[in-house]
Amino acid sequence: MPPVPADGPLRRLAMNAVFLQSRMGGIETYVRSLLPALLEAQPTLDVSVFVNRAGRELLLREPWAESVRLLTNPLLGRRYTRALTELTVLGMLASRGRFDVLHSVALTGPLRTRPAHVLTVGDVTWIRHPDPAEQQTARLWRVLVPPVARRADRVLTYSEASRAEVAQDLRVPAERIDAVPLGPGKPPSVEPTPEAELRSRLGLGEGPVVLAVSALKAHKNVGRLVEAMALVRRGIEGAVLVVPANPTPLQAELEGLAGTLGVRSAVVFPGWVGDEDLEGLYRAAGCVVLPSLREGFGLPLLEAMRREVPVACSDASAMPEVGGEAVLYFDPLSVEGIASSVTSLLTDEALARRLVERGRERSRSFTWRRTAEETIESYERARLAR
Repeated sequence: MPPVPADGPLRRLAMNAVFLQSRMGGIETYVRSLLPALLEAQPTLDVSVFVNRAGRELLLREPWAESVRLLTNPLLGRRYTRALTELTVLGMLASRGRFDVLHSVALTGPLRTRPAHVLTVGDVTWIRHPDPAEQQTARLWRVLVPPVARRADRVLTYSEASRAEVAQDLRVPAERIDAVPLGPGKPPSVEPTPEAELRSRLGLGEGPVVLAVSALKAHKNVGRLVEAMALVRRGIEGAVLVVPANPTPLQAELEGLAGTLGVRSAVVFPGWVGDEDLEGLYRAAGCVVLPSLREGFGLPLLEAMRREVPVACSDASAMPEVGGEAVLYFDPLSVEGIASSVTSLLTDEALARRLVERGRERSRSFTWRRTAEETIESYERARLAR
């Protein structure tokens, strides 16, 4: 641990989560898992969370909700003015609250505020591989995020790969960036939907299930996975790809691609699924595949390992840091390589069993308690910078 600042240990923390709402994937998991872990790691910590109305309703359902203050303000979290109010109003509100640290957990935060400011920048995909459907948002972030990051006392990210890219792209000194790995994703805390019910409802047939827990965005590279399924099906009859995700404009393009390749019935986009259905899909899956061109971390890798499902993923960006020797890697630009990895996991029982065993051990080395402890260390470094 770093030295404790002269004014004593960290007592009052504010978290900026004014963006938060349900169905946000990894960033939602980050907030909902980090908060209770912080309370466990430092029980004397007084925690307040700035949220919008949707975020407040979401967090009120958590068993630890009474242990934090959920702060709303009519000026914060509005759809078209959120970024502007984070830059200005939030800084004033945090200053009045006399917090020791303000942790902005998703790219943007105040340019000025009295508390020490820690900013999480999970990745720079929005600079290096922006999604065509989010160009306007990416342009806004290119304007707002760099000055906020440079003014922050510390910047947090999830991996050494992202740390190097954040330093280069945002021109933040690497010594002010802390790479803090995440925990193992969401725990399997609900009763999974029975496999037979899922197969019937989603039209999965009786063949092996290839599961890709992935947003439908360009950098997630789902298109090449769809192409790979055409090759997989030549050797494995009935194999079906399932991609549970919020619908995006890319979905229609991917469905058209599957139709052109003659595998439309072998690619299923069920939309966002609830926790019970997702657990059921993990249980039904013959393998989990993450074909992304880049990831700041890659939570689905650990979630699959924790559920004892063999994993294949890209050998790009942060994924080897997370996967270690517990996954089967492929070149994300090679359709043939993706297909070969999927086929191997579905047909080579010894390989699948070996990766499951390694994955079980690998996932144990990532805990939300560790994430919380290293995050608190970053908070203390931020306070020392003041």
